[in-house]
Amino acid sequence: MAVTAVKLIEIVGPDAEDRLIGAACTLDAAEMAARLREWAALRDRSTGIRSITGGVTVGLDAAQSIGEVADLVVRESECCPFYTFLLRVDGRTRELEVTAGAGRETAVHALLGIS
Repeated sequence: MAVTAVKLIEIVGPDAEDRLIGAACTLDAAEMAARLREWAALRDRSTGIRSITGGVTVGLDAAQSIGEVADLVVRESECCPFYTFLLRVDGRTRELEVTAGAGRETAVHALLGIS
């Protein structure tokens, strides 16, 4: 079966090689705490998490609303543009790849609350 890939967010530009330098979240403390709870909830509903260069791939249950995942991704990219998100859907198999660049896995782990 063919894999359908939809690239939701990709940061491209002259500073794309070092997107975390000077990056700052635009959320206030309360908004940040609420957002991190949303990511933790997605992590907790996942079917598994696999490490990749620069981040992780989160397995999503077939019942997980893709619209809700896309909404979370869009909101996150607005405040923290150094993340890249790639959503893959192949029949009932769904995965969300979250990266921050090679060697920056820590930023992704912090977002998802992974130690």
